[in-house]
Amino acid sequence: MTTRANAPSLTEDTVRQLSQRHNEPDWLLQRRLDAWRVYEAMSMPNPLEEEWRRTDLSRVDFDEALAGTLPQTTPLHVGDLRGAGGVVAVTAAGRPYWSQSADLDSRVYLRDLHHAAKDREALVRKHLHSLVQPSEWKLSALQAALWEGGAFIYVPAGVEATLPLRYAVEQGAAPIFPHLLIVAEPNSSVTVVQEASGEAPAGWSLLSGAVEIVAGADSRVRFVDVNRLGTRRVAAFSTIRARLDRGAELSAALIGLGGTLSKTRLEVTLAGEGSRAELLGLAFGDGKQHFDYVTLQDHIAPRTASDLLFKAALDGESSTVWTGTVRIQKGASASEANQTSRNLLLSEHAKAAPIPVLEIEAFDVLKCSHGATAGPLDEDQRFYLESRGIPPAEAQNLLVEAFFREVIDRLPEGVDRETLDQAVTAKIGASS
Repeated sequence: MTTRANAPSLTEDTVRQLSQRHNEPDWLLQRRLDAWRVYEAMSMPNPLEEEWRRTDLSRVDFDEALAGTLPQTTPLHVGDLRGAGGVVAVTAAGRPYWSQSADLDSRVYLRDLHHAAKDREALVRKHLHSLVQPSEWKLSALQAALWEGGAFIYVPAGVEATLPLRYAVEQGAAPIFPHLLIVAEPNSSVTVVQEASGEAPAGWSLLSGAVEIVAGADSRVRFVDVNRLGTRRVAAFSTIRARLDRGAELSAALIGLGGTLSKTRLEVTLAGEGSRAELLGLAFGDGKQHFDYVTLQDHIAPRTASDLLFKAALDGESSTVWTGTVRIQKGASASEANQTSRNLLLSEHAKAAPIPVLEIEAFDVLKCSHGATAGPLDEDQRFYLESRGIPPAEAQNLLVEAFFREVIDRLPEGVDRETLDQAVTAKIGASS
């Protein structure tokens, strides 16, 4: 296996052909080419670096994962809208699919990024890759060069998207590079669910994605990312980054169920006074699954607030790493932040490494706290259930579901909690 992440089948001509296939404007092609050159010049991370030493990239055969053919022309059929106001979907086997409900406010813009780059050129040109830069690491540069489909959601000032919007990504044999760009103007409101599913038929497959959230003053953005990828040699990497202006509110949740090796970076910059962020995480691992979460609550402006709650339950030989940083900069006076990581170890071979970090530069912080735990199920609770005739496996499932309930109950309004609850329950039951 190799971590070089260089595939002879991918060249600069691949980038040009992709852009030509979608009839993209010249400025977008040039950005792709610039990102491609960054990709070629960069190396994969040093496995001894602090961020990477707990996630073994040598497990992934990147050459095999990048060798699949790029998307062709078969569309993704996602069925009905399932209560959503609109959906953009893309697969590694097809062009983007788009559908919109008649009940969605006509002022809300939802389309694939190729279309939006021409139809809303000024907005896309300004915000695309403004928060997630191609130069961050090698696969980020590759994503910026080869994203296809993508989704652009724009909510004008004062508009409330009362129905949730969906971005669906389906993994296949070919590498897939999704990109979601959300721009919420001042006093707007929107709920967005991104869901990745599917599995390659054989060999390693790769997903490398990016999510950028630009939240204007007093806007409210609710975002949920659901990873339901297969667990047979699927490597998934994603960077989710948000910037909040004055009084903006963000609720962002990560649901990790699939993938062999998944690394997700979730960061929020509280750049405007009085902005607030809630970050939630739920992960259930079994087999040899590995989840690596890196979070950042970056307080720049005064009177900002953030709260993080991440929970993981691990069975088999699965493992998780959570590195969470709270940064309160000098100008963020009267701010408050909290981060909590809770981890259940359901097997003697499961591992959890929660790493909370506080960086406080302001002298007048209201509150800044963190806590992290890792341990087995409460044996008294297990005994209580079993003593009432509940079989051991079912008792464990009930306790794990109860453990996750706090996160599920705090998911943003407008999200289909019942469907997510069923997905989590199914994964727990399958593991037992």
